[in-house]
Amino acid sequence: MVAIRWARPEWHENTDSTQLLALQDPRPGRVVVARHQRAGQGRRGRVWTAPPGTALAVSAVVPAPPPPDLPWLPLVAGLAVARAVGEGAHAVPARLKWPNDLLLQDPADGQWRKACGVLAQVVPGRVVVGAGLNVRQRRAELPVPTALSWALARGAEELPRAEEVAWLGRYLDHLAAGLADLPAAREGYQGYCDTLGQQVRVELPGGAVREGTALGLGPDGSLRVRGSDGGVSIHHVGDVVHVRAAGRYPAGHD
Repeated sequence: MVAIRWARPEWHENTDSTQLLALQDPRPGRVVVARHQRAGQGRRGRVWTAPPGTALAVSAVVPAPPPPDLPWLPLVAGLAVARAVGEGAHAVPARLKWPNDLLLQDPADGQWRKACGVLAQVVPGRVVVGAGLNVRQRRAELPVPTALSWALARGAEELPRAEEVAWLGRYLDHLAAGLADLPAAREGYQGYCDTLGQQVRVELPGGAVREGTALGLGPDGSLRVRGSDGGVSIHHVGDVVHVRAAGRYPAGHD
């Protein structure tokens, strides 16, 4: 179990990267928030960008959990994001695509699209957990057709700034609770993860691809996929696509 006491969040209108700021002084409990990043980071070295004032970037420093539990931390963070969006005055239904992509449903066509991703960076004794949430982008401002914003999921073009603060509080509460009770968080994650049971394509580093049915998660949060040959592969990293012919979701990447 990991106990966390959050410091007062440090708010910035603009910064290069909340991750970089947090990594400069990774005190457990530190929280860095920005409404615009000039050099936001995604998973596997990708760049995360959004027009000023349309997104929310959060980097929170947590004590490193025991090594066997460490792979679960990004998944628990994704669960915290989903639960926080699904509560409050402006709640919308939320799901997760393994490992930690937040999916929101587009009222325009019923498709579920990505609205947030999570990045966890390990430093000695600590982990900096970053989350980038699309808050109020309009369609023309979204970087790819497979993305969505929280406001669009509500069928609106605006979301009060006070709701950003409220979401942050809920997110930090859920993150702390998940790390304090990891068995409960694991169970909760599986209830939110719509990758499980889906026909998927896993695009691996180096260009390899594995297709099959997502059977479930390993003890370390890895994804188990049964291929058409009956063999089961285990994936700790990779981009998952919910195959359109068999599932409900379009392809999507960070």
